[in-house]
Amino acid sequence: MNGLRPLLPTGILTTLLLTACGSRDLPPPAGSLTASDPQAGAAFARAQAAESAGDLKQATKLYEEVAEDHPYSEVAPQARFRQAALLEKRGELLDAFDAYQAFLNRYQGSALYSKALANQAVVAHAAADGVIKNRFLGIRSRLDTKKIAEMLAQVRDNAPQAPSAAKAQFAIGELWEGRNRRPEAITAYQVIIDEYPASPVAPEAQYRIGAILLGRSERGNQNPANLDKARFAFEDLLQRYPNSIRSADARARIAEIQNRNIQRNFDIAEFYFKKGQLTSATFYYEEVRRESSGGPLHQQATARLAQINGQ
Repeated sequence: MNGLRPLLPTGILTTLLLTACGSRDLPPPAGSLTASDPQAGAAFARAQAAESAGDLKQATKLYEEVAEDHPYSEVAPQARFRQAALLEKRGELLDAFDAYQAFLNRYQGSALYSKALANQAVVAHAAADGVIKNRFLGIRSRLDTKKIAEMLAQVRDNAPQAPSAAKAQFAIGELWEGRNRRPEAITAYQVIIDEYPASPVAPEAQYRIGAILLGRSERGNQNPANLDKARFAFEDLLQRYPNSIRSADARARIAEIQNRNIQRNFDIAEFYFKKGQLTSATFYYEEVRRESSGGPLHQQATARLAQINGQ
């Protein structure tokens, strides 16, 4: 022989390793549950008794202790879920969200998993609604906008193929829009168009992008690019979602933008006319006539052109 020891079968090797290391020191894989744990069962019963007695604060604490101290016991998933549910009931939304996330991270096989997903989404949306409502009322919220956006993003990522994902992403857009953080809002809404184009909220997201861009122009930003981008957004809505309830609104906004462009060109033409720069003035008056089929500005542009040509 060459002096090398023969390889042991895998099963025997594993047994020897567990014996040498002490198998009790190796925790089971995340999400797995052990046999009945009397200590965990007794602690869970105490938590249930406190909840039944109406002492929700004590019950919340006891449920958390069960989940933390006996994470592999058969009552651990329910204990963590009850902790989260009681925190939610008590209005402690951030802590409730984190408790639901702890459940979702560990107990994917639990019968309560879908319920935990739904409850966590309710908590995140409630937090977002509170921030938006408080801002509308002029009340400073104790909840940080960035934190709430992160919570909604977690809801989205926990079930990226579920309808809740697009709904959470839309709420992120609303959250930033409510804070007048327009670039962040546009980015959030654009994610819906790119990642969830078939979602029921996608047409509204597309409309919001155009409305925000149009609003920026109304607030003194005279960059013509904003109007152009807004028009493109509304035109995209009509192309992507022709039967959307926002279609009529999009057409009205496009007409509004067109009228603004006509007014802008007329104002520029008047500026050059008063400066005596008639070639430039002629160009913009002709743009007004080209973009309009009638109306006061069309008539005024026609009169100006006649005046220029008669000089």
